[in-house]
Amino acid sequence: MSAPASAPIAASAARPVHSAPTHRLRTVAQVAALVAVWFAADWLTRKLGWSISPGVIGLLGMLGLLLTGRAKVGWVKDGANWFLGELVLFFIPCVVAVVNYLPLFRREGVQLVIAVTAGTVLVMAATALAVHAGCRLETRLARLRGEPEGEH
Repeated sequence: MSAPASAPIAASAARPVHSAPTHRLRTVAQVAALVAVWFAADWLTRKLGWSISPGVIGLLGMLGLLLTGRAKVGWVKDGANWFLGELVLFFIPCVVAVVNYLPLFRREGVQLVIAVTAGTVLVMAATALAVHAGCRLETRLARLRGEPEGEH
């Protein structure tokens, strides 16, 4: 027996509806905040003379803010989702670099392809494990708060 036709409407009415311009503005603000965190991390690594990537420092800083509760996930979620959705655009400079260094690629191409492939696989595996651990932590925290399973 199928659910009544009004069930999807009632379920969608329970979720807050955001207007598109407000959602876009919030996403732009969150992207700007994430970029500001990266610039702050870049400034910090230059100032202290660290050889660590500003992206890693920014990631650790953002993680610290989220874990301590000084920043809420909702404050950066839309911006982070936008970055992840447009991630392919950030790899275009890599392709341009290959074209610029074609003689090097011809000479050391096999080793470069192996290194890039292995690095990509390791990053994807680490990301999958981190996402899985994050989902498990989120589910565990939702259970501790007494929230139903699907509402977090």
